[in-house]
Amino acid sequence: MFWLLFTCLFDKNSVLYNNNKRENTMKKYITFIITLCTILWFGLSNLANAHHKGVEHKFNGISFSAKGSENYQVLETDLVENKLSKFVDKQLENQDKTGLASYIVYIDGKIVINKKNHSDDIIKNKGLLRSNSMGKSLISYVTGHAVCKYGLNLNKKLDDWAVIDNTLYADNTLLQVLNMTSGDHNILGERKFRGDGYINGERHKKVNNKTVAWNMQYFKNTNKEKKNSPYNYNALSTMVAINYVIHKIGIDNYEKFLTEIFTDHVGVKNDVHFNKISWSKQDDDKGNSRYTFFATADDYVRIGKTLYNDYNSDSCIGDYLRTIYENRVKKNHPKDDIILNKHSAAATYEYGGQFHLSFKGMKNKVIFALDGYGGQQLVIDMENGTIIHVGAIDEHYNWKKIVYNVMKKGL
Repeated sequence: MFWLLFTCLFDKNSVLYNNNKRENTMKKYITFIITLCTILWFGLSNLANAHHKGVEHKFNGISFSAKGSENYQVLETDLVENKLSKFVDKQLENQDKTGLASYIVYIDGKIVINKKNHSDDIIKNKGLLRSNSMGKSLISYVTGHAVCKYGLNLNKKLDDWAVIDNTLYADNTLLQVLNMTSGDHNILGERKFRGDGYINGERHKKVNNKTVAWNMQYFKNTNKEKKNSPYNYNALSTMVAINYVIHKIGIDNYEKFLTEIFTDHVGVKNDVHFNKISWSKQDDDKGNSRYTFFATADDYVRIGKTLYNDYNSDSCIGDYLRTIYENRVKKNHPKDDIILNKHSAAATYEYGGQFHLSFKGMKNKVIFALDGYGGQQLVIDMENGTIIHVGAIDEHYNWKKIVYNVMKKGL
C-alpha cells in the first residue's frame, strides 16, 4: 500500500505529472489522489484487522457449573524438547500473528509438550479457556451420561417436550439431532446459510444467544420431510439436544448431574462451566443452556483422556461413544472443501454425535475431534490414546503441523 501511495504521488507516468498543460487543476488532482489512496489504505488495513479478530475468552459467570475435584485426575508428565516443541515456542511467541495461546500433547500415557502463552483475559479467568463449538461435543458427552443414568433412548422421537411441540425437532430422534440431520437446512445452518447460528441468512447471529423456545417461532408447523435428512451443521440442534436432556432429568438435578460427570468421573482439577443464555430462572424451562464450555487447558486433556478410557471400556458410556461412531453420517462436502491447513472440521469427511470424524488421509483411524471457532481443538485418537489440545485467540497458527501431522505420524 505504501508503494501505491508513492506511485500516486511521485510516478511521472501518473496523472499528477501528465497534466503539464493543466497546472490550474493540479491541486485538485493531488487532493483527489491522496484522498483515494488514504481510503484504500485504511480500508485494506481494516480488512486485515477484521481477518485477525481474536476470540475473547472472558467468562461472564452465567453458567451451569461443576466444581473441581480434590481428588483430581493426575496427568503424568515427561516433557521433551524437539523440533515440534521449539516450533510451538515460536508460534506462541508470535501470538499476534498466530493466535496460539496454549498447546498440549499427551502421548503414551504422558504429557510430553505443555506450552502456554495466555492472554490477559485468560489469566483473569484463572486459566479458563472458552471452548466455542468444542462444547457441542461435550454436550454429546453429557447426553451420553444421561442415556446411561436416566434411560434416555437415542432412537425415540423428542415429542414429549412442549417447547418443541409442533416443530420438525419433535419429529426427530435424539440421535438424529446429535448427528445434525434434523431436516432444518431450509431455515438455518451451514448447508445453505453463512454459519451455524444464522436464521435464514439474516445478517446477525441469533440462535446462540436465544432460548430454544424463542427460536421455535421459526419452526412452528414444520415437519421433518425425510427420515435421512442431509447433514446440516448448526447451533440449534445442539441446544435442542442438551435442553431436552435437562427437561428429562429435571433442571434442579442438572448441576448435580454435571458434578457427577466432570468432578467425580473425569476428575477435573478446576471448576468447569456451560454458559447459560440468561440469568433468569424463568428461562430455565424454555431451553436456557447453550454449549459454550469453559475449562483449563489441563482439564481439557483430562476430559480427553476420560473420553478415550470410556470409549475403550466395557461400560454404558463406552457403548454410547461407540454407538455414535457407528452411526456417523457423511458430511457430503465437495472434495475441494476437505482441506488440511485450517482445522479439524474442514479436514474430516464424517460427523457423529457432535464429533468430527474420519480425517482425510486417516480414514481408517478412529479419531474423535472437538473443533471450535478461532482454532480451539481437542483431538483424541481412540486407538492409541494420543490427545492434542489447542487453545487459541485466533486461527492463524500452523494447524497442519501441530495437530494434523502429529495425529497422523506422531512426534
